[in-house]
Amino acid sequence: MKSLIDHLRSIDYKTLPISDYNRSYIERMLPVLDYYLEIYKQGLDHLLQRCHKPMEHITFVDYGGGHGFLSLLAKECGIGHVVYLDFNPDSVATIQALSDHLGWGPDKVLRGDAKVLREWCENERVVPDIVMGMDVIEPIYCLDDCFSDLMALNPHLELLFTTASTPYNRRIVNKLHKVMVRDEKGWANRRKGTSFEGFYRQRKDFIRRYYPDLSEERLDYWAANTRGLNYDDILRAVETESPNLLLDPFNTCDPATGSWTERILPMADYEQLVDSYGYRLEVENGFYNEHRTGLKAMMSRHYNKSLRKGRRRNKAPFLFLYIYPSTHN
Repeated sequence: MKSLIDHLRSIDYKTLPISDYNRSYIERMLPVLDYYLEIYKQGLDHLLQRCHKPMEHITFVDYGGGHGFLSLLAKECGIGHVVYLDFNPDSVATIQALSDHLGWGPDKVLRGDAKVLREWCENERVVPDIVMGMDVIEPIYCLDDCFSDLMALNPHLELLFTTASTPYNRRIVNKLHKVMVRDEKGWANRRKGTSFEGFYRQRKDFIRRYYPDLSEERLDYWAANTRGLNYDDILRAVETESPNLLLDPFNTCDPATGSWTERILPMADYEQLVDSYGYRLEVENGFYNEHRTGLKAMMSRHYNKSLRKGRRRNKAPFLFLYIYPSTHN
């Protein structure tokens, strides 16, 4: 793993044909690269221990791969067939540029979602053994659709998702709630001259466009009670008079894309979802960065002692969500 870290840190990302956003994201990540690759490695090792195949015969999917560092780690570990998947074309361009620069990378790069992955696997007769998605499960609009496609890949598929939207850590919950409120209500920065009208206003304006005769009161009602829906589903909800009564008062999504703002779900919701496909969920604590120096490193080691024993989940900075078939041989 150290050789990969050294390779990635030695690259001059300003010379690569990648977007400014992706370049900036990677450059912010480089100082803590040891920590993130340690997270990837722990999850990958855990799944590899359960996969009874020689490494060179394993097919691994980096789901929502972003910068592609997980794909590169999987290849460095000796996994035979690595498939990278991301919906964002800039992310796809980033892993392609990195692979060209390094001279190696994932064996297949796909742009799309779980449906695209499923169709490609069926057409190419590829059967993935492992799927890993790092911090990608939170924004997925319809988890049921996503898992329907993923579970169709292989009845013995092993999956791991990490999430920083942990419902147990009150500090994180409060922080994310503020972000959700900001996205829902909108914001303005007078100093920079920038603003965002908010998802509520976007829903209300959209409904007004299609239902111009609705009173202001009814527009407010439907704008409030279609939170968490994309535009297509908003129309269906109003047409059928079926309000989307979310139990959680904070979770919200972009009505144009359906992407949730760091959605926080109870673990029971994930358990119920995977159980419907004959799978089970195992939740493990994430851990803090021990590669820092001074007091921060000392505090990280202090918390990690308990977290790695499965205790103090309310202090975990993120969670590992391992998803296995209910019957595993």
